[in-house]
Amino acid sequence: MFLLCRGSNKALVVYKPTAECAELASAAGRSLKSNGIDVYMLTVDDISALKEPLTWVGELDFFVSVGGDGTFMRVSKIASPTSLILPYPCGRRNVYYERELPPIDKAIEIALSGDFFLELLPIYSVYYEHACLRFVNDVVVVSKDLGKVSRYTVTFSSILTNGVMVFEGDGVIISTSGGSGGHNLSAKGPVIASTVETLVITPMNPLQVGLTSIVVPLLAEVSVSAKNKALVYVDGDFFTEIGEGRKISIPGDVSYVKIIRFKPSRNIIRAVLEPRRHVF
Repeated sequence: MFLLCRGSNKALVVYKPTAECAELASAAGRSLKSNGIDVYMLTVDDISALKEPLTWVGELDFFVSVGGDGTFMRVSKIASPTSLILPYPCGRRNVYYERELPPIDKAIEIALSGDFFLELLPIYSVYYEHACLRFVNDVVVVSKDLGKVSRYTVTFSSILTNGVMVFEGDGVIISTSGGSGGHNLSAKGPVIASTVETLVITPMNPLQVGLTSIVVPLLAEVSVSAKNKALVYVDGDFFTEIGEGRKISIPGDVSYVKIIRFKPSRNIIRAVLEPRRHVF
């Protein structure tokens, strides 16, 4: 059992800037304050606009993410490995959230009592020259000249296995298991349960017939280079531009964040596919 000590903790509530999410965030803040916890409040846009890291984040014991998957990913990347994150859904896509949760004040009371399960979510890092960024979902590399096919070289290596994939196409996606239901799925990649710790390499519209995704071990070192100039996006945000023949690397230096769950398991197929229903 994990227990937060009431009266001696600090918490950050991060929420999507909509009326519904703001109301839930306010209720979360009131519940935390009533338990003697110091509370900070930020919108997910506030975090996105930061030019420098939040120096006081390392002092926080508890995070509440109120929004969709984008909000959750922002919170996961600023949380320390010792902090706990409570995801509460309020968005269009909620793959990282549980369904049918109690009211948010009740959920916080349960979390503070320690009556929950713990999920360890892996977070990876991607490097280009001296720049580095953490990612929860995926890294996407596409040609700078959109619509123009380029040649991509993907290498991976780990204990007892290695390989090289060279193809022509629109780009390549390096996805975590948790992020496999996003861009990776749209590119015909496999959906993988988040508890299976792997990386998925999926070519985007390859010219080579029959080229499929490759699933590599958790600690595999992966690199991607492109023949032409390419753009790199990390969890949906622009990261960098790489020059012709230059490469990005994912060295397998995995860390984890701690996610509060109230149920022992989740229906991952429903969580991934239900938001993808057709809209007529």
